Amino acid sequence: MTEILSSFEFNLTEIVGFSVFVLLFIIQLLYYFLYYRKPYRRATKETEDTGKATQPMQKVSVIIVSENEVDSLSENLPVILEQEFFDYEVIVVNNGSTDESDVLLRSLELRYPNLYHTYLPYSNDKKMDRRKLALTIGVKAATGDILLFTEPYCKPVSKNWISSMVNELSSDKDVVLGYSCFKENKKFFNRLARFDNLLFSMQCICSVFNKKPYIGNYRNLLFRKHLFFDHKGYASLLNIESGEDLFISRIMDESNTSVSLVQDSFMETDIEGLSLWRQIKRSFCSIRPYLNKRVTALFSLEAITRSAFYLLFIALVVYSIFFSQWALLGLSVFLFLLRLTTQLIILNKSSQYFFSGKFYFSLPLLDIIQPLYNMRFRGRRFK
Repeated sequence: MTEILSSFEFNLTEIVGFSVFVLLFIIQLLYYFLYYRKPYRRATKETEDTGKATQPMQKVSVIIVSENEVDSLSENLPVILEQEFFDYEVIVVNNGSTDESDVLLRSLELRYPNLYHTYLPYSNDKKMDRRKLALTIGVKAATGDILLFTEPYCKPVSKNWISSMVNELSSDKDVVLGYSCFKENKKFFNRLARFDNLLFSMQCICSVFNKKPYIGNYRNLLFRKHLFFDHKGYASLLNIESGEDLFISRIMDESNTSVSLVQDSFMETDIEGLSLWRQIKRSFCSIRPYLNKRVTALFSLEAITRSAFYLLFIALVVYSIFFSQWALLGLSVFLFLLRLTTQLIILNKSSQYFFSGKFYFSLPLLDIIQPLYNMRFRGRRFK
């Protein structure tokens, strides 16, 4: 017994190192229980609640900006045009495409009377932000009081996408953030992208729950038309790269924003190529400095403490083996496995509900690599 107790005698360095490790462990668990678990719990609760009232029907204008996306449009646009909603239109702004997009859109207009498209000629004028202009054209062409945005490479998972998003509106809710999952394939970057998208989406969803809405994206976004004109569109954001994404954060406040967690409202994004994911990441990194700094710091703290947790765990394992501190080794491994088990349970429940696949043996590797990839994208912003 004395020998067992003596193995738990630690020097000052060991006490400090393990104490910091415990602190990092606690911080990490707080993020998982307060952020990464909450959207799933809220979603399942809403699914069980059958007493939610349907909002009065209003006309919806679905707006899509497309540039050389004929293949994506041919696959996804019919699904959007065949939604089960009483009154909606789909407006496609052809942003200078040189492929067969215009031919496709004209043929689809013959089949779907609620489809309209316009063409924005290509220009080499670098002072003109073409995407902001294309979105503005789409908004001004809309005849509905509710605007619903998506991208040509996105597909609704249900015919009730529009109705599910609209049902989140109320007298005090003017903005609805929708979830967009990444289509699953066997490529490693796809697994990493799905993992990254899941974590970031859970953070953004929880920021709305905490009345500190952070950011949304045009893959699945709804807001009332008057907000666009009340904020003078993108006029104050013309000189900011991807300022149209920053506009979303400007129209949200603590009381006017909701999130749709019903699976029928989800959009599936096909990121078959790495370039699209890079584009999505770079767009966010370009506006990140302009977002709520407290929320940004809170999310950054998760990545920092996560990386520090892994580094300190490796250091404790090496130290314990080198100096035969088996008690310290056992305690360190126990906390590591406890955190990993918590991750596996919480993330896989969430990933299953949010159509993000499952993460088992690859989880530790993804957990380490994901912050490094994000740092890489942020670093490129300054090059």
